[in-house]
Amino acid sequence: MRVLVIGTNRMCHDRLRDQGHEMVLFVPRGRARREDAIGPYAHVVVLDDEAEPDVWAEMAEVLHRRAPFDAVAAYNEHTYPVVRAVSERLGVPTTVDVDLFHRVLDKARMREILDGHAIPSCRFAFARGRREVLEAIEETGLPCIVKPVDTEASVGVSRIGAEEDVEAALRRVGRHHLERGVVVEEFLDGEEFSVEALSTGGRHRIVAVTRKFTDPTTFVSRGHVVPAPLTADEHAAVSAYVIRVLDAFGFHDCPSHTEVMLTGRGPRIIEMHNRVAGDAIMDLVRLSTGVDMYDLVARQSIGEDVDALLPAEIVHARSAAAWYAAPSGPPTHTLLAVEGVEEVRALPHVRAVTLLREPGSPQPTVRHNFDRSGRVLAVGDSPQQALSRAREATGMLRFVYGWSAAER
Repeated sequence: MRVLVIGTNRMCHDRLRDQGHEMVLFVPRGRARREDAIGPYAHVVVLDDEAEPDVWAEMAEVLHRRAPFDAVAAYNEHTYPVVRAVSERLGVPTTVDVDLFHRVLDKARMREILDGHAIPSCRFAFARGRREVLEAIEETGLPCIVKPVDTEASVGVSRIGAEEDVEAALRRVGRHHLERGVVVEEFLDGEEFSVEALSTGGRHRIVAVTRKFTDPTTFVSRGHVVPAPLTADEHAAVSAYVIRVLDAFGFHDCPSHTEVMLTGRGPRIIEMHNRVAGDAIMDLVRLSTGVDMYDLVARQSIGEDVDALLPAEIVHARSAAAWYAAPSGPPTHTLLAVEGVEEVRALPHVRAVTLLREPGSPQPTVRHNFDRSGRVLAVGDSPQQALSRAREATGMLRFVYGWSAAER
C-alpha cells in the first residue's frame, strides 16, 4: 500500500516499512528530524507548525494526483484534525476518529460524559479567567488539581493543597491557559496507573496495566513498571472500569491509553487518549508480554483486522521498568557531557539507555515531561526488581553542567 503518514511516532512508521508499505511523511517543522530525510519515506513534506489543515490537504492532493494514496495514517493527537481534512479532500480512508478525539481531549467534556453515563469520576468545574477559577477552587474544595483543558505531558498541571498555594499554582498554569479555560478537579488520593488497550470494532482488549510514578509537585512522570503490582481483584476492578469508560466514549478500531487513580473508593479516571502511550510504555509492554503494540497499531491504521493477532491470553513473562533522569537547575548552566552511559548500557538487565538532551543544551527547570534528560529501561523477575534496577541504573548517569566565565 501507499500510505500518507502525518505526524510522528516513528516506531509505527518503522513497522509499516517492515510490513512492506510505501510511505510519504507529512510533518510539522517543529517535529521534523534531520534523519527523516534519509528515513524510510518516499517523500518528506515539512510545513510550518501553524499551517491550517486545508494547506496540508492541498499539498496532499498534489502528490495524490501523481501517485494515489491508499490510506492516511497518524499516531499523534495533534495531527488528527489535519488527517480529517486530508482524508476528506482525497476521499482516502483513515481509521482516525476525530470526533472521538475531541470527546477525550476536552477534559471538562470528558467529565460531563462520564457523569452522563453514571461512571464514577470526581468533583470538577470548568472555569475561564482568574475570578472564575478562584470561585471554582472554592467550590471544589482543597486539595484540588488545576489543569489546562486540553494540554498533554503534564503541561500546566498544578496541585493546590492549601490557600497559600493558590497563587503559585495559577502562575504554573499560566495566564494563557487561565484565559482559554481550565478544569478544577478534586484531588484523587491513591496510586496511579495507566491501562493500555486495543479496540477492534466495539471490542476492547486490555493488553497491560502500568504502574506510574510522578513527581508530587509538578506531576512530571518519573517512571513506569509493567505489569503493575496489583492483586487479582484490583486488576479486575481497574480493567472493568476502563472497559466501561471505553464503551461510554465509543472507542473503536484504535488503541487507548487511559490514566486512572486507584482510590479507596475504587478506580477513578484522570484522563484518556485515543492513541498509544508515550514514555516508552509500549516498549515495556513488549519486553514484558511480547506483544508489539506498535506493529498492531500500524496494521490497524491502514485497515487491517488485528484482533486475531492478539494472543487469546496475554501473559507477562517478566517485568519491565523505565526510570527518568530529571536534573533541574538554572538555564544559564550548559550540559557538557553525560558520563556513565556505556557503563549502564553494559548492565545485563538494562535494555535501553536514551539521552533526551545533547551536550550544549541548557539545563532545564523541570516543569513538564519534555524537560527530562534521560531514560533507562530495565527488566526483572518481578515489578519491584525491574523498577529497582531501572532506578539504580539511572542514578549511575552523571550529567555534567558548566557555565561561562561571563555568567559567574
